[in-house]
Amino acid sequence: MKIAIVSSYNLECGIARFSEILYKNFSKENEVTVFELPRQELKKTFGATEAAGERFVDNLCRELKNFDAVTVQCEYSLFSDSIDVAISRIKRILSANANSTITLHTVVSRASSAETVFPSWFKWVLRPRSTALGYINDLRNSKLAKSELNLLQFIKKNKVKVIVHTDTTKAILQQRFKITNVDCHPLCYTTEEEKVQFNHNDCRDELLNKLNLDESSKIIGVFGFFGWYKGFDFAIKCAARLPEDYKLLIFSGLHPNSIKGSDNSQIDHLIDLAKKNKVLGRTYFMGSVDDNAMYRAIAGVDCAWLPYREVGQEASAICSEVAELSQRMIVSRNFAFLDYMKFKLRDNFEFFEIGNIEELRIKTINYDRYHPTNDVPTTVDHATLQTNFYLNFLAKPAS
Repeated sequence: MKIAIVSSYNLECGIARFSEILYKNFSKENEVTVFELPRQELKKTFGATEAAGERFVDNLCRELKNFDAVTVQCEYSLFSDSIDVAISRIKRILSANANSTITLHTVVSRASSAETVFPSWFKWVLRPRSTALGYINDLRNSKLAKSELNLLQFIKKNKVKVIVHTDTTKAILQQRFKITNVDCHPLCYTTEEEKVQFNHNDCRDELLNKLNLDESSKIIGVFGFFGWYKGFDFAIKCAARLPEDYKLLIFSGLHPNSIKGSDNSQIDHLIDLAKKNKVLGRTYFMGSVDDNAMYRAIAGVDCAWLPYREVGQEASAICSEVAELSQRMIVSRNFAFLDYMKFKLRDNFEFFEIGNIEELRIKTINYDRYHPTNDVPTTVDHATLQTNFYLNFLAKPAS
């Protein structure tokens, strides 16, 4: 099959990394071409002009006509800074080839109703603690939902095939928006052969040597771009309540938007917090690392924490990667992690309530008592399952 992938690519971006995985595994038995979505041609905040963006989309649509199947990896901000322009461009791209599939990495209408496009001002002014910010957020979410409704109506009318990452979102698209050509699959990254490269003991020794830590150290890792919703502050506060032999490793860099704005306030805040809680000496800022180093870090730490807050994410790349490679996994009970775990691709993990650092502490200390046979499952070939799912879905006729 001759397949086109339309996506961000070769960037510090979860969707770009996901598309690299698709390309690598599709290419084993298919002819695959990646059409990269260049920020400098599509987004005014990166120097693009409207004319350049339209030329790019025109040329892309001409190219896509020559493929047996097209898969579009969709995050609205990849196509434009404007949600309305992004939706218009996505519709044109999907129309270029009759066998197009769109993967929706974010579904705004999962949390917002497109039927209530304009929130009532009265509900805010009548509330004693109402704020202008709350009303503005409501308006923004409603506008996004309204624009997304335009796309979903197009998808339904044209029988475009849709992939999402959870059963919850699949049900919403089927029930609320009457879309029938929809299925779901979790994000997956590694095959069984690749997992062999990430042996826990070898990867752990690398971390110990890099930081000159004793073998007796207990290494905890957190991962992802710096950001308030990642809950790194919870991790630091919890580390302060653990014995001295527990070390916290923060594998994180600035998000590209923060780099552009020279905003290192998150880093300053976490350093100050570690000082305040007297754990700066056993908190290690490991910086931004490439994919291979990230996988080795996830495999090497004794316990991976994902202490995220709730932000309405459809799915989390790092949750999938930690589930596939980590020895021990403790994650906050937010919607994205709950939905991922429903796929039952891993049995060895623990939830804790968002922000409950005492629960996180207890479950970290007692993890091996809860899971006496602490082996990451070896029977799940994550990336191969995903590849087979995608290829079957791409080959399936729209109905």
